[in-house]
Amino acid sequence: MKLYRFAVCLMLFSSLWAQDNPGAAAPPEVNKAAPPPGSQRPRVGLVLEGGGALGLAHVGVIKWLEQNRIPVDVIAGTSMGGLIGGIYATGESSDQIEVLIRNIKWNEVLRGVTLYRDLSFRRKEDRRDYQNAFEFGLKQGAQFPSSFNSGQQVGLILDRVGLPYSEMNSFDDLPIPFRCVAADLVSGKPYVFDQGSLSKAMRASMSLPAFFTPVRDGSRLLVDGGLLDNLPVDVARQMGADIVIAVHLKAARLDPKASLSTLGVLQRSATVSIALNELRSMENADILLTVDVERFDITDYTLFNQLEAEGYKAAQVKSTLLSRFRVDEDQWRQIVAARNAKRRPIPVPQFVEVTGAGGDVLKGLQHQLSDLPGEPIDPQELDEKMMAVTGLGRFARAGYRDVERDGKHGLAVEAEEKDYAPPTVHPTLVIDGSDYKNVLFEVGGRITFLDLGGFGSEWRNDFIAGSEYGLKTEYFHPFTSHTGWFVAVHGIADSSPFFVYQRNKLLGEYRNRVMGGGLDLGYTFGRGAELRVGYEAGYQKVSEDLGIPVAPAVRGRFGITSVRYRLDRFDDPVIPRRGARLESTFKFRDTAPGTRDVVPTEELRLGLAKRTSLKSSVLLFASGGTAFSTKHTGFPPFSLGGPLRLGAYGTNELLTNQYFLLQPALLYKLREISPLLKQNLYLLTMYEAGKAYGQPVYAAKVAQDVTVGVLFQTLFGPMFFGGSIGDNQHRKFFFKVGRFF
Repeated sequence: MKLYRFAVCLMLFSSLWAQDNPGAAAPPEVNKAAPPPGSQRPRVGLVLEGGGALGLAHVGVIKWLEQNRIPVDVIAGTSMGGLIGGIYATGESSDQIEVLIRNIKWNEVLRGVTLYRDLSFRRKEDRRDYQNAFEFGLKQGAQFPSSFNSGQQVGLILDRVGLPYSEMNSFDDLPIPFRCVAADLVSGKPYVFDQGSLSKAMRASMSLPAFFTPVRDGSRLLVDGGLLDNLPVDVARQMGADIVIAVHLKAARLDPKASLSTLGVLQRSATVSIALNELRSMENADILLTVDVERFDITDYTLFNQLEAEGYKAAQVKSTLLSRFRVDEDQWRQIVAARNAKRRPIPVPQFVEVTGAGGDVLKGLQHQLSDLPGEPIDPQELDEKMMAVTGLGRFARAGYRDVERDGKHGLAVEAEEKDYAPPTVHPTLVIDGSDYKNVLFEVGGRITFLDLGGFGSEWRNDFIAGSEYGLKTEYFHPFTSHTGWFVAVHGIADSSPFFVYQRNKLLGEYRNRVMGGGLDLGYTFGRGAELRVGYEAGYQKVSEDLGIPVAPAVRGRFGITSVRYRLDRFDDPVIPRRGARLESTFKFRDTAPGTRDVVPTEELRLGLAKRTSLKSSVLLFASGGTAFSTKHTGFPPFSLGGPLRLGAYGTNELLTNQYFLLQPALLYKLREISPLLKQNLYLLTMYEAGKAYGQPVYAAKVAQDVTVGVLFQTLFGPMFFGGSIGDNQHRKFFFKVGRFF
């Protein structure tokens, strides 16, 4: 073998001498090449480096090799190189890989959270009520997630690719023999995947520490292999490669004067460590293809065309060296046919088994997946079912693989429970600057105990302190694990401020104290809607603390029969870009403080969002409420005035028994601050027109204003800074943090 490789070196040397410096002595760039004519074709190994989005350039390299009929006999890769290499190893062509890459919604995949549309209705309520990105658990004391990203969407992509290759005695049995490298946090050494689940191998290899959740494999805890062996030339050698073609991604150097975020420092620190282990591998490669990706960032997944072109160019630069390994058309067809013969079809599952859950939770999941056996797998439908599993809130990830039992193929669904929850805690911090001279501050959270009393049952507790303080609790119990019918028992003890302004002048400050409880019967329509009918009773006291009395202070018992329907089809709970939301609430107060009359009320709220371009969306909000013909309602049930309720008017300036409000708006994305963390900056412009009936001053006209401001989408929730200008000399600057729409 040594003599053979020496002959390869001589051939490469001769090739470079003749092409690059005819008649002059010069050292070659590489020292190995194809064997002398007449000898057996060398075994070519392709090694692909990790590098986030930069690794998409590998597709261009593979495309050039295919177009020039240069066979790859073995592949080794790390991180993104492991992903691209693993897909190619299954027999997919470069064109097929390109189609797969283009269809991936990278921003969604890399954010890692379960999309709002895939959450169960209860979890949608959590995201809507607590509009920040923080969640922690109390499973073993207060504990935060081990990463920003559970790897759910990435895992589903890999599960789809690796499904036919879920159980392999050796990765040598793939159409192209393959290896990928991960780093074992337990042993502190590289771990080379050469058998088992192809999907798990690729996922472990690209699990960037602190960003993706580590992969547990027996006694090993595996993360991104780039930390120890980002360009695994040594692995390709161990696979028997005579010639190793290594693809190096030449990233930009750090500007010492550049400002760095916390994530930026973490990224650059990892880059320095990775660069050290790359040098040794670069020196040991036979042919080194250096891809110039200095103008790109590791998060530029949307720039696939440019990255692919750079990879293609890097291979073209070394065309003279690479062409030594070209085969004729007959040999190429034989090689491709041999690969296709080793490809495995996607099996039709005859059964489904679920791991990672037990008891009622297991029964519930099995029922949700009961329609899969006996039918050909629809990848999109299967992905939706996996996202529905994580949408329940208990599981960090749900994936699938093929298993064989007694000669029958089945689908093994692996649900990975969150290692920190349940119970789950959603904290909140809300700063309300509707009046910047009287800023309100609230801090609180929601603690949820899941599956307490059966699958889908939960006990939810909300607590808040600050301008408002109180406790709300609800026990929710579905009739069975597979029905939408449920019963809910709830209670409340709360004290909240109620301010009444006229323009920017505070007229009165009230304190609304409520204590009571109730029982609801309802039905949940899938993940998008809920209907409730219930009765609640208790004691309410609305008393004036400061200012001029503008509404009667009331106290006494209340009894309310209610019917509430909610539909939520928005694409985002914080800043919607498309979809619809509808809420209808009918209440019949048989007893109400401050009046002897029965008081029926109905309030309808509608929200519509239509995306008109990548950056802009048109929104429409409309609402209206009425107490019908009831005149004596006690404290008025509705009000207008304040942000998103006629922003130029003072908070609760218009107290009424009947109103309507129309709010068309334009949302325009000014800047994408962080695509991975979904942090954006928007410009919001909104026109508002509303009428509060029964007001002596405003009864004869429709109140109008225009609101303009900037809306930040941050980890801490939405932040709005802006102002409104309205009729009758109404104008106001305001800000809100933690909750907006």
